[in-house]
Amino acid sequence: MLNKIKHNLTILAAKKLLDRNKDESLGTAKRFLSIVAGAYIFQRGIRAITKRPVVAVQEAILGGFLIYDAVKDIRQTYPVKPSQPAQIRKNQIQGNDPSSGIAEFV
Repeated sequence: MLNKIKHNLTILAAKKLLDRNKDESLGTAKRFLSIVAGAYIFQRGIRAITKRPVVAVQEAILGGFLIYDAVKDIRQTYPVKPSQPAQIRKNQIQGNDPSSGIAEFV
């Protein structure tokens, strides 16, 4: 009984922490840590599915959510490719031409 209450409080605290920072995107270190922690919690839940099914399902869901939350915004960290010729020229003038390996300043 005490173990179940402790587990529910842990999940409630994790939800509060995740909901608090919804507006901010995760940094690279936080994203990596979230993936590692999510993978650990997920595999721990999968292993315990026969011993403690309710707690194991909750752990698997929490671990999956941590992994999903870290992975869903990865595309936002990619550099944006220019879509118009004016933007390409601006990048070349600034020396940020992504196609060449050497920065060129005009």
